[in-house]
Amino acid sequence: MTRHQASLVITGHDLDFRSLAKAAAGALPVAIAPSAFTAVGEARAIVETILKENRPAYGITTGVGSQKDFAVDPATAASYNARLVAAHATRVPGPLLPAEAVRGALIFLVNQFANGLSGVSPELVEVIAAAINGTEMPEIDGSGSVGASDLVPNAQLAHWLLNHPQAKQLGLPKPKETLSLINNNAVSLAQGAMALASAERLLAAFDLAAAAALEGFRGNLGAISEAANRAHKRPGQHRTAQRLRHLLADSRLWKQGEARLLQDPLSFRCVSQVHGAAAEVFASAARIWNSELNSVNDNPIIDRETAGAVSNGNMDTTRLTLAADHLRQALGKICDLAGERVHKQQWPAFTGLPTGLAEEGGAVGGVQFLNLGHITASLVTSVKIWARPSLLNSVGQVADGVEDTASHALHAVHDLIRVIDAGWKIAGLELMIALWAMKRRRLDMTDLGRGIRPAMDILGEMLPIGREGDAIFDIAPLIAELQSGELLDRVLTQAGERTDLGL
Repeated sequence: MTRHQASLVITGHDLDFRSLAKAAAGALPVAIAPSAFTAVGEARAIVETILKENRPAYGITTGVGSQKDFAVDPATAASYNARLVAAHATRVPGPLLPAEAVRGALIFLVNQFANGLSGVSPELVEVIAAAINGTEMPEIDGSGSVGASDLVPNAQLAHWLLNHPQAKQLGLPKPKETLSLINNNAVSLAQGAMALASAERLLAAFDLAAAAALEGFRGNLGAISEAANRAHKRPGQHRTAQRLRHLLADSRLWKQGEARLLQDPLSFRCVSQVHGAAAEVFASAARIWNSELNSVNDNPIIDRETAGAVSNGNMDTTRLTLAADHLRQALGKICDLAGERVHKQQWPAFTGLPTGLAEEGGAVGGVQFLNLGHITASLVTSVKIWARPSLLNSVGQVADGVEDTASHALHAVHDLIRVIDAGWKIAGLELMIALWAMKRRRLDMTDLGRGIRPAMDILGEMLPIGREGDAIFDIAPLIAELQSGELLDRVLTQAGERTDLGL
């Protein structure tokens, strides 16, 4: 991990998806605000009083789930908590969470506890902070959640955490701590935050790919003009069209007579409308995620006003799942349009260029010869499958019917990650084909939009033009170049733009 002097200070109130994603990747160390320890200590004192008085309190002096009506003797509560974490950590064959997702879950946990509503001890907060700043993360299963707390992966993470030598020395877990560690949506929230950080850049990459497609296709830029966008009161459309105009600034395409068609196909003509709608959905999802990152979805919470434990349903993930479902569908629509433009760019009736963007008409050469259109179509199909809503999938009756509804946030987030991964490939393929078309048209660098030039400079040289079929073409280096961030940052800087549309 690369450590910088600046740190992410956890207060419980101002965590956002970008800072979580950055810290989860190891770019920021984490520190806990002194005020957080004060709040944590006050809530812990209430838990100790509940134990001392042996008051009925869910998960503190009782069992959990369908075993909630059975008492736990305060004298054996510590032992019960140790057994509870191991019992809930059942291993599930399948994909493991990436290390940064595990670290992100720990960051959410410590931020939630900093609110002083969970009743954990200051010692547990210190152990979590130390683990976040460490270099090793455990192997955690990526499944086992129905979206009413990420119980199974959380329990595996808690088991690893509580078996640290420091945790053992401090006598952890104390009563209530196991429940607080597992009864939350830390994994869904962490993975979703990192997905949002990637999606924000992906939206910028799709804008670049669409602008490049307009350039290569010789599209009619009237569709993204200020006049066209003033006619409709859509803030996302207005801002996206502005970004497209900035990317295409100084392009020869703005000159009279450069556009091939009086009116382009809808996949070109509706870019600002569709991308703008997705930008608005993203902005909404980001607001929801930032709100949830600073909320407490523990059950029960410790109410300092009444000095009691309050059972609740704050672990419900309907809000998160709706946000992830909407964003997947918005990205799916963008991918659908990109797929259409990919095919139009190599279709002679639309482009006036040889079939498949070959050097000349014939059986050899071009992007069709390399199956780039087929690959794009396959990816778009996958995106449409993963974009289907998760919220209303039936969960069945869990825990003897006590848990009779759930909202599938982790499923929704995992499908969002899949959509974003495919989206980067689709955006890269559209960009490659657009650059290929520009080269076929013999456009000079000075003919291109200001934001298109860096892409041509870097990716244009990686295209196997004139060498099609001499060797297998691997698109991975081009996708990696786009996804790494350096090219995108250079493109946006040159166009006077930024990743965040600022809606």
